[in-house]
Amino acid sequence: MIKNTSSIWLRKNIVLIVVFILFSLNLLQAQKAIDFTLKDLEGKNIRLSDYIGKHVILIDFWATWCVPCVKELPHFQKFHNNYEKEGLKIFAITVDGPETVAMVRPFMERYKYTFPVLLDIESRVIALYNPRVIMPYTVLIDRQGQIRSVHQGYSPGDEIKIEEELKQLLAEERTEKKQGISISGNEAFLNRNFSDQDYIDKFRGGRRSQIINRFDLSLIYGDLLAGIRFDTDLDFSPMQDEYSLEKRFVELNRKNYSIRAGDYYYSIGRGLMLSVLKTFEKEGLEYIIDTTIDGGKMTLSFNDFSLEAYGGWIKREMTDINDSVFGGSAGWNIQQFADLKINLLGSQLETGSSFGNKQVLMESISVNIPNISDWSKLYGEFVLIQKEKHYSGEQIDGHGIYFESGLFFGNLTMLFEFKDYKNLDFEYNRPPLLESELLPEVANQFVKDAEDIMGVTGRVDYYFPATSILLWGKLSYFDDSPDTFPRNIYHFYGGMEKKFGETGWLNLLAGYRYEETSSLVYYYTAGKTFHYQTNISLPLTSRLSLEFDLKGKDFKGSYMDDYYEIRSYFSFHYSPRWILTFMYDKSNDPQVLFFKEDKENWFAAQIEIKFTPSSSLKIFYGANKGGVKCAGGVCKFFPPFEGLRIDAVFRF
Repeated sequence: MIKNTSSIWLRKNIVLIVVFILFSLNLLQAQKAIDFTLKDLEGKNIRLSDYIGKHVILIDFWATWCVPCVKELPHFQKFHNNYEKEGLKIFAITVDGPETVAMVRPFMERYKYTFPVLLDIESRVIALYNPRVIMPYTVLIDRQGQIRSVHQGYSPGDEIKIEEELKQLLAEERTEKKQGISISGNEAFLNRNFSDQDYIDKFRGGRRSQIINRFDLSLIYGDLLAGIRFDTDLDFSPMQDEYSLEKRFVELNRKNYSIRAGDYYYSIGRGLMLSVLKTFEKEGLEYIIDTTIDGGKMTLSFNDFSLEAYGGWIKREMTDINDSVFGGSAGWNIQQFADLKINLLGSQLETGSSFGNKQVLMESISVNIPNISDWSKLYGEFVLIQKEKHYSGEQIDGHGIYFESGLFFGNLTMLFEFKDYKNLDFEYNRPPLLESELLPEVANQFVKDAEDIMGVTGRVDYYFPATSILLWGKLSYFDDSPDTFPRNIYHFYGGMEKKFGETGWLNLLAGYRYEETSSLVYYYTAGKTFHYQTNISLPLTSRLSLEFDLKGKDFKGSYMDDYYEIRSYFSFHYSPRWILTFMYDKSNDPQVLFFKEDKENWFAAQIEIKFTPSSSLKIFYGANKGGVKCAGGVCKFFPPFEGLRIDAVFRF
């Protein structure tokens, strides 16, 4: 089919046309910081605009499970100690989702970090500042509220440049600037050239190469924010192309209310009702799950009360089918001590969905007490669900209970979690697993069904500040007992973390998982799994460091053949320009061998070049074995890759 050449040219170049028009009108200025309001660890609302004009602001997007992030945080604590009196304000925004947010406060307590931590559980703020969701991600804002620099990723030595920029901003006098339109853009480009002819013929219809391009553009004027994302997907020989305006939104942010129309990420509580998120882009655009609601959302807040309404459509992954969701919530902050929230959600789903639901209605209540006399915290959530199935018209009732608490006694931390889910399997929720899917060693054993499962887990941490050593252990038990296919899971793992010098890091982890069942339904996960992990970062000079990472598991199946896997890499970091990495994977996992028979060893090399702190180019050559990722109620297995991959990110 021959497409209209002019229309294709217009779709490809519409972004450049918009930018040219705005420059011609002389409306553009340095990007203005996007205002937001998030809760801190004490449950208080923190609004960015309350600090603009008074402070130089450093925003750091991080997560407890992001190794480069935790290596960078000690330097930010030093900046906080040295420059707070000169006007520096640091906000460490954690994007830990429902499954790991319980670890945030213990992490901060353990390492005595005193700068404010804000919670972005639903990925809303990081999606505005950092559409690629690459972490860590550091933003420096001057006293006029302008974003002056951005740093993407972290290698030991990057903190030298960040500190130089902070000193410069702190030395500047505040000047009034005329308000105008500010613009920011993120360009993400991926080119893959496949060398595995069997894979090309079997799974790609003969197409040997591929280009994926994502362009995010946002405009800010006062309290108004608008954004769009253009996608271009090209496959070659035979040629296939697709161009789309994939995401777009307009948002108005005021102190007591906000209104958004278009695409948005959203999570309710700990994800028992709804959790629509985006995955962390560690390994490139081809490994992304990016689910949003396309509709509208409105939030009102006054004194200690808040109201929220939302609605729209969720596009199913890899289809043109849209499922609708709608609902609202009411919140009450009780004397700055506890947050009480009531939520309602409804959904209409088309045929062919994951669990065959046709209509879903949920009601929930949650209580969050973030700080009880500085030694404890408590969170609880209770959900009722009513469902109707397609075809059969069967009416099903269910519930979900999630409870989490923490105790803090000096250097000793204890965490406890409990869950009880009955018929809670909804296509777009993501209730906490307790058995973290962030462990790559057990990720492909993750089962998203929540028909009838009870689980309990406990974790104990003890930190030795004199030697900067953390010892920890975690024990979990699950009774997954639906009417027909019962099973029991026992999982223990623990480890040690050791910090040395300013950027040195050692992490050791080992665990054992046992799943017993009398049913072949769980043939792929039933059995015994021993898994282990180590990561070490060794600074050689202020700018040169080495990093080694090894993850592995050995699975002994009850109903299927045994298999094992190893994933490893060795990196040379030279700040601020170069990262050279050598990778080795080894696996005889049947899921991997399905794509490439009799291939157990995977070798690759990658070089990353940072042209600027926020722009980089990665060149990968070799093979990796793929893996599993989950987000927004969706889990996907990404197949192995062999060939050349070029991945670039540019921000302006």
